[in-house]
Parts: sequence; C-alpha cells; structure tokens
Amino acid sequence: MSVAPPPAPARASADAAPGTGSEPADARTDAVSETPRLRTTLRRRLFWIAAIVLAVLGALFTVFSSASGIPDGERFSIGNAGASGSRAVAEVLRQQGVDVVEATTLDEARAAVDADGGRAGILFSDASGYLDADGRDAVRGIAEGGADLVLVEPGSDELESMTDGIANAGAAEDDASVAAGCTLPAAERAGTISQPSWAYRLLDAGEAGAAAAGTDTLTCFPAGGDSFAVLQQPAGDGTVTVLGAGDALTNGSVALQGNAALVLGLLGTHETLVWYQPGYEDFDGATPTLGELTPGWVTPVILVLLLTSVAAGIWRGRRFGPVVVENLPVTVRASETMEGRARLYARQSAHGRALDALRIGTIARLTVALNLPRYAPVVEVSRSVANSTGRRVDEVHDILVGAVPRSERELIEYSDRLLVLEQQVAANRPR
Repeated sequence: MSVAPPPAPARASADAAPGTGSEPADARTDAVSETPRLRTTLRRRLFWIAAIVLAVLGALFTVFSSASGIPDGERFSIGNAGASGSRAVAEVLRQQGVDVVEATTLDEARAAVDADGGRAGILFSDASGYLDADGRDAVRGIAEGGADLVLVEPGSDELESMTDGIANAGAAEDDASVAAGCTLPAAERAGTISQPSWAYRLLDAGEAGAAAAGTDTLTCFPAGGDSFAVLQQPAGDGTVTVLGAGDALTNGSVALQGNAALVLGLLGTHETLVWYQPGYEDFDGATPTLGELTPGWVTPVILVLLLTSVAAGIWRGRRFGPVVVENLPVTVRASETMEGRARLYARQSAHGRALDALRIGTIARLTVALNLPRYAPVVEVSRSVANSTGRRVDEVHDILVGAVPRSERELIEYSDRLLVLEQQVAANRPR
C-alpha cells in the first residue's frame, strides 16, 4: 500500500514574478522603518545622559560638602576658633564649671534662663540687628527677672531698649590700654585692659528724648572725656552691663593684659551662661519675602520675555531629521559639487563669484596650453595669450580678470568670451 506524499509547501513570495498578480495577500516586507523610536534614541544618547547625571550628582555633592565644611567665622561665636571668635572664653568658662548654652533665638535664650531658675548670665550680641524692639524688650525683661545681662558692643537701638540713660559715644580714643578706675569686682581684678573698640557715656537729665542715668550706674575703664568702655547698672532684680571692649572676648585678644579677668569675671558669675546671638529665625513674619520685595511689573515682563523666547525659538528653530548612516568613505562626484555651487551662486545672485570660478579654470588651462609656469601671474598669461591670438593685451586682461558682470546676461556673455579665447589659443597652439 502506498502513501501519497504531502503537498509541497507554497513557494516564498520572493520567487513569484513581480507584476504578475501572483503575490500572496499576506506577503511581508523586510523594509525597516527609518523613524527613530524612543528606545533607540535613548540607547544612542545613553553616554550623554549618563554624563549629565554624573555631572549633576557631582555638583550636588560638591555643594553639600562645601556647605557642611564652611567654617564658623562669626564674631564672638563660641564655635569660631579663629582670631575673631570666642571659643577660648567659652571653653575656659566650661572648665570652671559654667554651663555655656548657645542660643540663636529668643525662645532658646528664654528657655535656657528659665531652666536655671531665671538667674543665669546672658551674653547678648546682635551686630546685624536681627532682633526687633519687642525682642529687645523681652531680653530686658529677662534681666529684670534676675539675670545678669552683658551687652557686647551694643548699638543705639539696644541701648535705648535695654539700658537707662546710656548712649553711644563712638569709637574709643587711641589708647594702648585703659585702667579700671571703678569698684566693679571684675574690673578691679582685670586692672587694665587693651584698647576698647567702643565707648559709652551717661546721658544727662537735660538731654531731650532720653531718660537720665541713675546714680547707681558704675562706669569703668575711662576711654576719653566722659566716655567709658564698661558700664553696669541695675535692672530690676538683675543687672545690665555694657561692654565696649568686645575684643576682650575674642581668641586673638583675650590673653592681652587683663582682658581674660574682665570677661571671665563678667560672664562667670552664674552656673549657666546663655550665649545669645540672634539669628534669622528671630525675624519670623517680619522679614519681607522675595515676592514682596519684587515690583509688580517684574512678573508680567518675565512672562512676556518667556513667551517671546518660545515664539522666536519656534519661528527660527530648525528641526533636523534623523542622522543618515552611510558607509565611509563617502564619494561625492565633482559634477554634484559644481551644480551645488552653481545653485548657491544663482540663489544669491553672486555673478562675480561665479565668473571668478570660470576664470580660474580658464587661466589654469591657458597656462598649460602656453607652457607657462603653474603660478604665472595673470599679466604674463595675458601677454602670452595676446601674442598667440593677436588680441590686445588690455582686452585679454579685461576678459580674464577685469570685467565685472552685473546681471546673469552679462555673466553668460563673459563666459562665452572666455570660451572663445580658450578656443583661439588652442587653435594657434603649435602642433
């Protein structure tokens, strides 16, 4: 019994003759779409994407590492180990058993004083004027509750809010040192201190706009005239001390003369010393935001500029198509280059440049035909052509380099003259 063979499979559509109508309806094509897909684009630009991500990460790391590594350079800061800082004073006080608490806000300062029963020492320095009048009154209130407040180089606002009848007298006179000259224990132990930065004076009863200082105000370290470097007066149950010799607190000057004895005596009288230097947080709700400081016309102008930039980009922008991949080396025929240049010259009406291109070719061929050097000057070529054709030299020179076409018609006319001239030279060339 024989078994019939299975039917032969259908031939590939490629075997079918084109145009005969025999191609199957589901014939598939091997053509590859040239439109770049997102995945293809990302794969091609993977290197640049990775480079940008690494650059951004590096910049962020540099910024954060630099920010964390910025040293504390604020004057009188207990974290500043430089010449203008006060770390040395704070460390000595701690070694003597004083709990030095750093505070940058009024709430922190108040909490630290309350934790010690309200009878702590407070060092107050606000060179930038962060604390407002209410805040200064609050600090004064802490002193009146029993704390000893030391104002380091206070300004007029601090003096008006926190003292009674003390005013700024300006910079101290140029003295190498000043003696205590008072019965304040810390000043007596110091004896003399280095030149103070600022001096202060007591207001008289007749000065307008200010209350007169009480007779119980101690004045120490005369700094010229009626001004002093240190003044202390009672304030409720506490005291307020004005310290114009701020340099005595710094690491660079604390060891000079009696500076250390003065500042340690003023600041080390309590178990707790609150080192209060107001910061930005004391301005909550008072500091205007960037939006509040910006004039109203800035935002509309920025929006108009952005819209204009986008419109200009769309108007002048040019979207390039996908990159065409060709096998190298790419050969471009000379005729294509010539035709391309011709189209550019015609589009720009560059008749003179087009004629120059023709003249360069004509002169090169004429030098060969007349056995002239390759780099022979045009004058020499003109003379040789004139001798060969019987034309005048000036006429030949005008044809080769002189005349300038002003229209396409003149360009064609001069081109014909070049052709005729070259044919005449070729006809008269000795065989």
